Amino acid sequence: MNQHQADVVIIGGGIIGCAIAYNLAKRDVSTLVIDKAARVGTEASWAGAGILTSHASTHEPYPTLCRASLALYPALADELKAATQIDIEFIRAGTLSVIFNPDEAAGLIGLAERRVSRGFSAEVLTAEEALRLEPALSPAIKGAVLFPEDAQVRNPKLVTAFSKGAAQLGTQFKLGNPIAGFIRENGRVVATVVNGERIYADTFVIAAGCWAGTLTGMLGCPIPIVPAKGQIVLVEAMPPRFQHMIDGLGVYLVPRADGKLLIGATVEVVGYDKSTTVDGVKQMIDAGIGISPSLAQSTFVQTWAGLRPYAKKGPLLGYLPEHENVVLASGHFKNGILLAPITGKLIAELLTDRETSLSLEPFQPQIWQDENGAV
Repeated sequence: MNQHQADVVIIGGGIIGCAIAYNLAKRDVSTLVIDKAARVGTEASWAGAGILTSHASTHEPYPTLCRASLALYPALADELKAATQIDIEFIRAGTLSVIFNPDEAAGLIGLAERRVSRGFSAEVLTAEEALRLEPALSPAIKGAVLFPEDAQVRNPKLVTAFSKGAAQLGTQFKLGNPIAGFIRENGRVVATVVNGERIYADTFVIAAGCWAGTLTGMLGCPIPIVPAKGQIVLVEAMPPRFQHMIDGLGVYLVPRADGKLLIGATVEVVGYDKSTTVDGVKQMIDAGIGISPSLAQSTFVQTWAGLRPYAKKGPLLGYLPEHENVVLASGHFKNGILLAPITGKLIAELLTDRETSLSLEPFQPQIWQDENGAV
């Protein structure tokens, strides 16, 4: 067999793998990224809406992780543009969560009040105030809550910028090549096998999205990470109908810089099925028109679906149980785009400094068992 050597092999060329590669490259770590697809970012990294939101009001580990990652974005957008000439279209437009009934009002207003009392931003608006901000909203709304710090990016551009930035700093990419297995010596993983070639490394990072569980299973470490399909609808929205992202009736509306509008997204646990369905598309369009009746006159552009990686108590960040040189970074579910910067930063710190600026203890991968003790 042929052999290749790197300090770190990252399995997965999506946004998480590329963010880790970029951060390792900035630390002069020899890195190789492997992916079964012929291009980076072809799965959930491409399919998402690029929403960057964190509405929780607590200081628990997961909301803290989300806020820390969101805080990295403004400087990261400038850094990537300077390094790669790619504009990731970071826009801090804020989210307007619209209210249609009293039950929604109680929950959202309570959340806003808790956020403000704990030093976070939120603003409760009357229906009249919300309609002044966004005249295209339905006159049936009863009010809204504004989350002004929320932002968005063009996620395909972001993953491309991460990969280009990493490549410019020496990262190698081996694309279009699925992993066939791993090689152990003296109980330690020393190589992975790709198309009959052994690729040796000191450390392996599994960042393969909803396929990561299959790879951990190859290592005798079954960690359930399942695909959760999300369908999205894209419509033409010229002139632009909204200045903010809009959240309500179970969907979100995301106005893009190119004049188009995303309506999304479903959450369906249906295996590795990326088909779009009439029912899923109809649900989103109906909800979108409920939020903004004028959308009924928009031009339909296309629809697609992606598979988010869902893991119980995810995201899962850290060394695999009983594996001293295999790290897992997956299970980000709906927040892979949001959490990419902090994930890349923390995993790079873990592999180089052996300690991290935020604790990864709450996110340690574990082999989950059911009530009968079965994995």
